[in-house]
Amino acid sequence: MESIAIVGAGNVGITLGCLLKKKGRQVDGVISRTRESAQRGAEIIGTEGYTEIFPLLETANIIFITTPDRVIEESCQSIARQGGFKAGDLVIHFSGSHSSEILSSARASGASVMSVHPLQTIPGPEAGIRNLPGSYFAVEGDEQGLFFVRKLISDLEGHLLEIPTEMKPLYHASACVVSNYFVAIVRLGLSMMEQLGVTKENALKAMLPLISGALQNIETVGVPQGLTGPISRGDDSTIRDHLKVMNKEMPDCVPLYGELGKYTVKVALEKGSIDKKQAQRLQKALEV
Repeated sequence: MESIAIVGAGNVGITLGCLLKKKGRQVDGVISRTRESAQRGAEIIGTEGYTEIFPLLETANIIFITTPDRVIEESCQSIARQGGFKAGDLVIHFSGSHSSEILSSARASGASVMSVHPLQTIPGPEAGIRNLPGSYFAVEGDEQGLFFVRKLISDLEGHLLEIPTEMKPLYHASACVVSNYFVAIVRLGLSMMEQLGVTKENALKAMLPLISGALQNIETVGVPQGLTGPISRGDDSTIRDHLKVMNKEMPDCVPLYGELGKYTVKVALEKGSIDKKQAQRLQKALEV
């Protein structure tokens, strides 16, 4: 029988424990460094709290390591040194940035290892319980663990994305671009408005319909068809006007604007809204 132990009483571990317990999975306990943290996690999930790996890991055969990313490998090695893993166990971490290879000490103990990363933000257990179901999960690791992981994702009403282990950093980079860098690009746009004398608060309120419209276009017609704007129209004269004033008012932002513009030219070509001659004129205008 599958018995789950959760190592790390953070938001991810508590969220997974709660959701899987509701689905009828056997969640035997949560382990944390402090009694207070272990008890808090256990109370929310409805299980037992521990500060030591035994006796929980003597009986559990599915071990979730949901510690902070920086200590996953260290935690796994510590458990392995104490004899906490056994043949037939499945050890899973949920980091987006690390591959399953950081669990190699568990594999050396006879366990199978996998990484499972939800493409979802989990700022707290309440939000996680609300947001996690239906998410996409990037999965890589030992094939022996795939059967359980498929059931796990099915319990969470999720969608499976199998990726090559060696490409895990590229996967994480892609998630950073569409999430973190998106926020940074919005901040860049707001800083341009601030240069006009508009407050950041008013600039955001003014821009939100534009941001929402772009996201709606992506959701409705996809990428690259959701692209609009001067590059999509092949309007190099407008781009030159942008750069002229930016060179005067915001010269430090010009290189970033130029690189983003050059990539946008490629997207416009993919969309088919400009031809190669227009693309060449745009690329020339963006040489900064």
